[in-house]
Amino acid sequence: MSSLAADLTPKDIPLSKIYLDPNNPRFVGSDWSFIPDDEIMNLPVQQAARRRLIDHHDVDKLRLVMQSNGFLPIDRVVVRQFDDDNYVVLEGNRRICAAKDITGHHDDGEQISEDIMGTFQNISCLVYEGRNSGQNAAWIFQGLRHVSGISDWPAYNKAKLLVDRMEEDGLSLTEVGKSFGLSAHGAGQWVRGYFAFMQAKDETDVGRYIDEKVYPFFQEVFGRSSIQLKDWMRWDDAEKKFKDGAALNEFAGWLFPVEDEGGDAAVDPKDPTKAQVEAAWSNRRIIKRDNLREISYMIHDAPKQWMAFRSGTDLDKAYNTAVYNQIEESRSGERSAEEIFYKSLEGALRELNETPFSILSDSDKRRRLLELTGALTEVIEKVEAFNRPE
Repeated sequence: MSSLAADLTPKDIPLSKIYLDPNNPRFVGSDWSFIPDDEIMNLPVQQAARRRLIDHHDVDKLRLVMQSNGFLPIDRVVVRQFDDDNYVVLEGNRRICAAKDITGHHDDGEQISEDIMGTFQNISCLVYEGRNSGQNAAWIFQGLRHVSGISDWPAYNKAKLLVDRMEEDGLSLTEVGKSFGLSAHGAGQWVRGYFAFMQAKDETDVGRYIDEKVYPFFQEVFGRSSIQLKDWMRWDDAEKKFKDGAALNEFAGWLFPVEDEGGDAAVDPKDPTKAQVEAAWSNRRIIKRDNLREISYMIHDAPKQWMAFRSGTDLDKAYNTAVYNQIEESRSGERSAEEIFYKSLEGALRELNETPFSILSDSDKRRRLLELTGALTEVIEKVEAFNRPE
């Protein structure tokens, strides 16, 4: 892997020559469509990118700060050249969007003082000219900042970035993890979760309802506390998929139950409406990622409650019953141990009272008996010490 720094050239660029990235990794979903370079400058494309940034990524807050302080080049914007002397943003879309709004490059831009306005005329940038100078470069630079979390990405987008880097650069989990500050295990959890998520979209009955908000549940399947659940669905690392399709289908169904309590379809399998999908999601049987650890516990330690959950019992009820039964079994085990202890002592007393004459009459055997009774006497004295007043 070559150094990214060697492919970056400092350059001051007029704000009017810098365009928002319509392929911003922040925007990408599993149903995303790529915008080619020759359409980047189109007004509808730029307006759509601007609107998504404003609606979903707190550009308004950033704009208020910049109106008071100007454009501060603390972190330079990273761009790539795509058409003559025009550039598209790889990292810094929120700042460029706010700057354009302030200076009037969009219709609702506000008038500001000349000294503040001067900070927006030319933007201090780093021009990327490396081998990934196409659209993938945005994933690289934003990933370096956001996978570990300056302005957190959705989990699905992080996972897609890692998978793309592995496939395009031929990286191992250790290598791709290191490049983004993750351990090999952490990178593996993201990557395996991505492939499991995509398999569920393609192969389960509810696949068409699955979107990016479901991804964290698939990532959690590969956590250290969910091994039993992963094994139940029979994950194959070589093929990057679950081998038990029925189990995967059942798991996905917990996230989007397709029937309500009355037995009526909650989601039309042919053409679900947004409201139907949201209703199914709100009725999911596993509410949070930690629920997968509870399910794994039942698979391993409480098979009866595990089967009850699969048959329709509420997860909290099944899990709480499993934990309660485990506590009761532990207490029962403690009581059994006590009974065994007392019975052993009672048996020892009976044996001493009935000591065979053959032991008493033989000096060697008698010596051995006296050694054992002497040791018992020492233990008895220690026990009696608990009953003495202080």
